[in-house]
Amino acid sequence: MQNISTVRKATIRYLGLLVTIGVCLPLWAGTTDATPATKSEVVAAYRQRLEVVRTQIPEITRAAEAVAKRWVEKKQTLLHFPFGGDTSNFTMEFCSRAGGLENSQPNTVRLTIRSANDVIVMAPRSWEKGGAFLKEELTKARADGWMIIVFGSRRGMPKGLRVDFLIDNGAADGSEKEAALNQIVNVTSGWIWCCELTSALTRLGQRPAVLKGMPLPGAADHNKDYLGSETPPHLYPCDTPIPAGKLANIYLEQIGVELATMEGKKIQDQIVRAADMAVAHLKAGKKIWASSFTHILDGEVLENNRSPMGSFRGISCGEKGEAFHENVKPGDLLFFFGEWSTDLPWFDYIKVIRKTHADYILSCRLGNEPTDSFKGKPNAFAPRVKGAAMVLEQPWPFENAVVPIPFPPGKMAPVSGVHVCLLYRMLDEKIAVKLSASAPKP
Repeated sequence: MQNISTVRKATIRYLGLLVTIGVCLPLWAGTTDATPATKSEVVAAYRQRLEVVRTQIPEITRAAEAVAKRWVEKKQTLLHFPFGGDTSNFTMEFCSRAGGLENSQPNTVRLTIRSANDVIVMAPRSWEKGGAFLKEELTKARADGWMIIVFGSRRGMPKGLRVDFLIDNGAADGSEKEAALNQIVNVTSGWIWCCELTSALTRLGQRPAVLKGMPLPGAADHNKDYLGSETPPHLYPCDTPIPAGKLANIYLEQIGVELATMEGKKIQDQIVRAADMAVAHLKAGKKIWASSFTHILDGEVLENNRSPMGSFRGISCGEKGEAFHENVKPGDLLFFFGEWSTDLPWFDYIKVIRKTHADYILSCRLGNEPTDSFKGKPNAFAPRVKGAAMVLEQPWPFENAVVPIPFPPGKMAPVSGVHVCLLYRMLDEKIAVKLSASAPKP
């Protein structure tokens, strides 16, 4: 595995580029044609946790209103998302993100403009692995006068850890056994918090800068005004106040739509087919691998796998894709997860993957909508799936952001991070179950 400094440097470069590139209906609203036999344990557990998320909305709103008040009164308030411990993947999901806040940035930038007005946002996957780093970082943050917001489990929380707001993810304890699920719940609550911060600002007559997904038409023009990590984030006048809780409930409703889609027959059949291929490769003495260049899944593929899935980072994979060639061998099976595309405009992943002479399954959103050009290159975001054994689809909306806002770019809060994490965990779960069922009986 790459050392953390290498990962951070590669990630910071990636995020800088990516910035130019993320009363409610019941959560079970909509129909699903999944049969009980295809129901996923991880999705069932996530649905239960969403009820905890719903109970946390008042506290999420309270935390958002506190930050909004601080930001409006102090004029300059930075939102810091740290790298390190087990909070890095959470940080990756929110920084320089399509549909996210321009102000959300890693703690490795904006060093010259920090002040006691700032806010630190962290999310341990588990207290067992993340507690020590969190305590160290929050001790420094408290000394600097920063407001502290933590998304994590109330149960198992280290004693003496001082936070201003804790958004509970409903874990049974602080152990690592629920860490993968905790992460998805933390990210869900994190996007709700971004929505509620935005609406809280509008009730104070202001609004933040929200980034637009890089492939979307007009994205380059929209995002160019918000580039520059050492520039203080601005607020802009807004005369359309949004009621507390409204955007939170819209996001939860859209998550319910995603769940119904993923539990439907089409996606479940694809997962079964992909898992069958994985099991066949393993029984033939080959290896299976997972990698991704998406925000959160870049690191999540490394954690808490149930199947014998090998994994490596897709972002910091080397200038020529060295990580692919060092790991994946001819005849192996690689699962490669993209987002709108299977490539990035500045890196040809498919070319690298083909050179491994491995079988590969791609996962991305398939669509034929017109996309923005990249530095004059048309169709830079078109998915290239020819040659893949199959495509494991990600059928989220083209905009990715799903919550309407009364100012540009018109929507915020993407669902692809939650979607792809659940998709990956369902795949990993299915492979593990099939391997267990096919194992020789003692």
